[in-house]
Amino acid sequence: MGSLLLTFLEHLVGCQCSMSKLRSHQRQWCMGMGPCLRRLAHVVAEAAPTNSPQTLAWRARDEQGNGKSSFLFHQPYRISKEKLKLRENDKENLVREVLESEEVSVKDLLSSWVRKMGSRHIRSCPLQEEYPANSRVAKYVPYNEVARTVNAVMKDLGQRGYSKAALEVFEWMQLQGWCKLDPHLYTTVIYTLGNSGCLHLAEQIFADLEGTKVKKDTVLYNALLHARSKAGQVQAVLDLFDAMKEESCRPNLITFNTVMDMFVKEGVGLAKVISVFKQMCKQGVQPDVVSYDILLAACATGDHVKEAQHLYEAMKKRGVKPTVITYTSLIAVYANTGDCRAALQVFNEMLTAKCNPNVVTFTAIINACGRGGNVEEAQTIFEAMKEFGVKPNVMTYNAMIDVYRKHGEHKLAQLTFQEMIQAGLQPTNVSFTCLMSSFKAAGAYDEVLHIYESVKQSSLLCSVQTYTEALDACVKSKNLAGVTRIMEDMRMAGCSPNAVTCSVVLAALGSKCSNVDEAHLLLTCLQGFDSILVHCCRNLLVLPKSDNEVSELMGDIFRTIKKEDVKTWTVLSSSLMDALWALGWYRRAALVLAWVYQRNLFDGLTVLAQSEWKLDVRRLSTGGALVTFYQWLAHLLQVVHQVDLIVYSHHAGRLPQNSDLDSESTQIDRTEIDSLFQVEVLVPLFPLNLHELENRGVVSLTKDSEDKQKLLFPSLVTVVTGWGKLSKEEGSSQVRDGVEREIMKLGVPLRASYDAGRWTAKSEALIRWLLRPETAARLVLWDIPAETPH
Repeated sequence: MGSLLLTFLEHLVGCQCSMSKLRSHQRQWCMGMGPCLRRLAHVVAEAAPTNSPQTLAWRARDEQGNGKSSFLFHQPYRISKEKLKLRENDKENLVREVLESEEVSVKDLLSSWVRKMGSRHIRSCPLQEEYPANSRVAKYVPYNEVARTVNAVMKDLGQRGYSKAALEVFEWMQLQGWCKLDPHLYTTVIYTLGNSGCLHLAEQIFADLEGTKVKKDTVLYNALLHARSKAGQVQAVLDLFDAMKEESCRPNLITFNTVMDMFVKEGVGLAKVISVFKQMCKQGVQPDVVSYDILLAACATGDHVKEAQHLYEAMKKRGVKPTVITYTSLIAVYANTGDCRAALQVFNEMLTAKCNPNVVTFTAIINACGRGGNVEEAQTIFEAMKEFGVKPNVMTYNAMIDVYRKHGEHKLAQLTFQEMIQAGLQPTNVSFTCLMSSFKAAGAYDEVLHIYESVKQSSLLCSVQTYTEALDACVKSKNLAGVTRIMEDMRMAGCSPNAVTCSVVLAALGSKCSNVDEAHLLLTCLQGFDSILVHCCRNLLVLPKSDNEVSELMGDIFRTIKKEDVKTWTVLSSSLMDALWALGWYRRAALVLAWVYQRNLFDGLTVLAQSEWKLDVRRLSTGGALVTFYQWLAHLLQVVHQVDLIVYSHHAGRLPQNSDLDSESTQIDRTEIDSLFQVEVLVPLFPLNLHELENRGVVSLTKDSEDKQKLLFPSLVTVVTGWGKLSKEEGSSQVRDGVEREIMKLGVPLRASYDAGRWTAKSEALIRWLLRPETAARLVLWDIPAETPH
């Protein structure tokens, strides 16, 4: 022992031995010598570096030992890989027992497990000592390890969606005196409850912290932010975000990323996401790759190609290395615009950077090729997935089916669908919807309904898109009985029609009903749905309304559709005008067109030049085109009424000798003409103020010798119907046929030009027709609805 003491003192004097050696010597003395050498151990501790974390820990423990030196018996806890595995096994066994046990409560299970596994006694043997697998020695673990295991059990239960069981585990931990409820534990339980959708419980636990000693820190606030974000409560997230600042709790990177990610998922808009990003940079928080990934995802929700390119370049300048998510998000931006070439360039850059693409990347490129019309490139990318060792998933197959659908390759779409089933993948509603749309485009309406019946009989719940495709097939095949049956299926399933579904039913009302009874049958189908959209559409079609009420209903409909979704709103308003025209609500159809036109959803309908005034209705549906045609003629009549096109004397109602008007119109009283101009202009297709038209250079106002105004009208007036919506090929068109019928009924001097998609008239002949006594009355749009059900 003397030699051992001498060796220790030599090390102590030289101060050259390591701390591990000093502790080793210390342990040997304390186990073999009495209390007289314990003081020497204190000298060893004093000789150690004063700034050593281990030394500080020893002193702290010594001060708390009521005069007894306890640091000699507390070893730093070291855990091997085997013990980590044992801890994971304990967690899995506990989770399994909690989920499988029906008779024993969660609290009883945990209490029983703690009595078997836990120990408050200080261990005197080295903690790194391992126990054989078949050892009968009790595997006691300290209570802090018990807390870690139970915490892991609670988190696992929450991630699996068993929020009630997770909450019971938390309540049990609150009752244990040995379990310290620190901010980390509260963070875990709030995050777990929020992740499983139990926001009200997470809110309650967060509020209960006011009466405890637990201090709310940034991490704890972030957990509740995540819970509110997952629930989609935008305003609640912003309120908590402001509350953090009031509590002097500085938001960190996770805070800003959580808020930006919520804005993207809720479709708030790119502008607000960028404003949060700028606020983050202004507060000195450096963005990471996740921040830029969120911004690029926000760009992918709309047509924000330039913004995405700018963000991508800024990201590289900051030295942030792109990940597979970054590249995939940028490809998705180009996919939304159908820019296949740009998407492939990003893909090549990704491969050059040695970043392996995943299945989401390939799916995004296939979508880009499909929207850009590059079927061969989409097939090449689909085959290239095998070379990269990436297996297509359901979303990839859905993208390929959609590519074939858009280009009329319904056979290839069907083969791809069968290949997906053979690969062992379960088709989704999107898969069936794409296949139904493919058959519908090929005119195979019976196949569409057959797929619909298959989806109904399967375990899948029909989506609103599935119902809509089946309805559209019935409408196109004039199967109105099928329309009523599918609408009843929707009502029984509690599935509310969306804007596209309403457009399909309204289109059937406008063009597929051969009599009033069929129209009434379809109107009855719109009953029974608890939907603002359906309620407003039906009120517009059935009940008498004032102009202000019509405007309010249109506003309610417009608010149910995203402002960015111009295509959906255009289709819905066109179908609504078709239905109103078919049901006899002519003036109301004009009010709908006026409401839509004033919001620039239909632009470019009129082109005014000095030589020709043109009305282009190719982009409109039949009802919209007819309403616009009548309002166009009403505009021309109002312009004619404002000037002295017939230069005559106040004393003798005679036309000048060079007039081109018919001789039968030579004796016309001006007061008689004024009394006939009662036509109503509801849609502002062009300004009715002559001086404004003159400033725009489309009319010329001159004065004759008798100081009377004379309008130099354009030589031609043209109506362009085309052969279909934006069609450039000759064929049948409901728009053209509808306008032609109205031209023949009214007797308008419009003649079909060399191509049957245009109707032209010389201004002189059109003016003579407009000034006829009966013309104004025939151009008035009255509401003459047939008897409709209430």
